[in-house]
Amino acid sequence: MASRFEEFIDIEKFKKALNYAARATGLAFSVLDPLGKVIISPMNEAEFCKEARKDHQVAFTCVDCIVHSAIAAAKSKRTHFFKCQYDILEFVVPIFINGEYVAAVCGGEVCVDINDHVDYVYPKEKFDDRLTELYGEIKVVEKERYYSATKLVEMMVNNLSSLDIMLKIATASVESNKVDDRVKKAVDYIHNNYSKKITSAQLAKLSCVSENYFSKLFMRIMKTNVGDYIAAYRIEKAKNYLLQTDLKVGKVAEIVGFEDPAYFHRIFKRYTSMTPNAFRKSINPMHS
Repeated sequence: MASRFEEFIDIEKFKKALNYAARATGLAFSVLDPLGKVIISPMNEAEFCKEARKDHQVAFTCVDCIVHSAIAAAKSKRTHFFKCQYDILEFVVPIFINGEYVAAVCGGEVCVDINDHVDYVYPKEKFDDRLTELYGEIKVVEKERYYSATKLVEMMVNNLSSLDIMLKIATASVESNKVDDRVKKAVDYIHNNYSKKITSAQLAKLSCVSENYFSKLFMRIMKTNVGDYIAAYRIEKAKNYLLQTDLKVGKVAEIVGFEDPAYFHRIFKRYTSMTPNAFRKSINPMHS
């Protein structure tokens, strides 16, 4: 059975983004649900951690540390830092869908000189001598670089928790049998013609109702107004073009239906908290 996270998020796309982040920062990343079930397996995992977790008790303690810290992060609605029983620093960023805590990104498995605001879930423990050499191989990361990595993950999560989810909730509403066919017809038109100029008047005419009535009907069913839905859908398409092609930002704006590049930049930043170029580089740091 799919988790709430998997119902709304494109797992493969998010996994790819985390992989880029892991390669760029040197940190390990994974995603777990609120009960500690792995949604995205650890990537860039430290050899020490991989070997230590072969002991079932150690593996249980590791997951318990993450779950405990993730709950703390969910309660505070912000990133939570903690150290495991072997004094390795990690962080968790909670993910919310419609206000519901559904998953957490866990990152770290590195040594960093940070002790302020760090939670110790379990007392420090000694590890087997066979792990001593592997412990010495754990990456040492500068404090600033570590904090930058947490900010990158926060931006990714915030981006997920707004635009993608809004669109998928709206689309799920459209696919419900209870939805008025007039709204479904309008949404289908938006999806098939997002690159063209679209107005409420056009959609109302297509639906054979007055513009005023159509706007109220759309808002009641879709939980957002026509203009915002069109803009959100266009930005979602723009994100795909930015990630999957080398097209210039101005060309992407044109393809998804924005006549004014400056307006496109403004709307893109409103939905993602980043400029188009910053978004492209944050998800794929190796993009030139």
